[in-house]
Amino acid sequence: MLYKGSFIARIPNDEHAQSKIDEFKKQHGQLRLHGRHKDRKGQMAKVGRKLNSHGDLSWWLGSEIVIYRGENGMTFKQFQSLQVGDLVQPYHRAYRGSVGGVGIVVDKKGKNRIKVAINGSTDWTTRQMFILFNREDR
Repeated sequence: MLYKGSFIARIPNDEHAQSKIDEFKKQHGQLRLHGRHKDRKGQMAKVGRKLNSHGDLSWWLGSEIVIYRGENGMTFKQFQSLQVGDLVQPYHRAYRGSVGGVGIVVDKKGKNRIKVAINGSTDWTTRQMFILFNREDR
């Protein structure tokens, strides 16, 4: 299971980079992309910019692209495919005392609200608080 900021991949910035980024976006939802280059200052000078205080490089200027997960919980596409009766587990381990618990989806509302029954109580929450239950993770 990947959390926000989790490392996904390091790929070369070549003609196939955009297709790989699109694949990762379908699989993981929002992404954070960072550029890597051995001459960051020179690359930024070529396009007429200065490095910031952190030395960050735009991903399209780097010789390599490092990809990280950009959101918590389930992706929006996972939420759209979620049905009433599906099993979910808390994204945060300490969600209202449900350590390692499994919940069931009771209702869905709007773009990211779900009603989950877990540990004898039913609560409305957001998709960012839960992930799909996966038996292989156990």
